Amino acid sequence: MLRLAASRLTTRLPAHVLTAQRWYKVGPNAARLGMVIDHNGSPQIVVGKDHGGTGRGQAVIKLTFKNAITGAKSQDRFRANDSLEVMLMVQKEYQFLYTDSGKVHLMDMTSFEELSMDMDSFEGDKDRLALLEDGMAITVQTLEPEPGPISWRLPARHVFKVKSVESRIAKDKGATYLPALLENNARVMVPDFIKPGESITVDLEKAEYVGRA
Repeated sequence: MLRLAASRLTTRLPAHVLTAQRWYKVGPNAARLGMVIDHNGSPQIVVGKDHGGTGRGQAVIKLTFKNAITGAKSQDRFRANDSLEVMLMVQKEYQFLYTDSGKVHLMDMTSFEELSMDMDSFEGDKDRLALLEDGMAITVQTLEPEPGPISWRLPARHVFKVKSVESRIAKDKGATYLPALLENNARVMVPDFIKPGESITVDLEKAEYVGRA
């Protein structure tokens, strides 16, 4: 049912939908947090990943899932050569508003309706949540027709304004990067020529300075 319904979406997507990914397969090593897998006949969100061994020299990857419909959690082990089927996701752009009580609140910039999602449904390293900023473009992944929005992620890059830069210690003549505080109170390392008030582009996946904006 889910596979048939999803396949019909690929030709009639509204203008505000960014992309629609077809079903594809990945190995368990390539499974990312927030990815939705067709496992045991139901959509399962990857919420945990651990590497281990069986004692026989075979690499084993243990994945923790959350059922996208019921919320029930489960675990399963996979060999490195197993394959997982990633479910079709419709990706839609929202605007970040604020966080409150374990929820992230987003705005649909087409309908102006507000969407609230669990912070736990964030796709990626939780440390990156410190980079959230008012008005940031957020991509929400939706499994259609059911259960709807299930995960969200930050853009690949974002422009921030620098609030302050730590002074370089005089004797540390070899330093070329310094800790900087951004307007949203996140911290990144920037070249020593960057001054407060400047706008910079940051790679959000790596939390690294890219260049002046």
